[in-house]
Amino acid sequence: MNWEAAGAIGEIIGALSVLITLLFLSFQIRQNTTALQQQSSRESTSSLQQVSATMMHPEIAKAVSSAYAEADADLSIAQTAQLEHHCLAYLLVLQQDFLDWNKGIHPHAIWESRKPFIEAIFIAQRAREWWENVGKNYFTPDFQSLVASILTKEARDGGQYFKPLKTK
Repeated sequence: MNWEAAGAIGEIIGALSVLITLLFLSFQIRQNTTALQQQSSRESTSSLQQVSATMMHPEIAKAVSSAYAEADADLSIAQTAQLEHHCLAYLLVLQQDFLDWNKGIHPHAIWESRKPFIEAIFIAQRAREWWENVGKNYFTPDFQSLVASILTKEARDGGQYFKPLKTK
């Protein structure tokens, strides 16, 4: 065997090695993307569960429920502050979901399942007023635009969140 043949074989082996390495790296990138999406989804769900758990505190539940039970609820300053922090807590988590979705980190199906949360927050007229007067300033312009598109729709059930549940 001459040196030219050995060189040609070496080039073929080198090219195959590069191809195998690229295929392996492609597989690893796909696995990493999937892992990032799963982690993002878990963190989002955990954050939403933590925010929801705060509603188990009777004072907070009472204050926030008042805003959702009546379209024009008369809230005290303390109740208004609790409503504000309730909205902030949920919307900050949802904004992060939105930002992650825009970057391709958050799966599309999960993001689509989060949009009704935003709509539910703004069923209360007081939540809409808070957003327009104060709240939107805490959020990114892109998220503000998303919420603005949601607010073009009238609040479900005339702003009475609990009406469909037929509670007392």
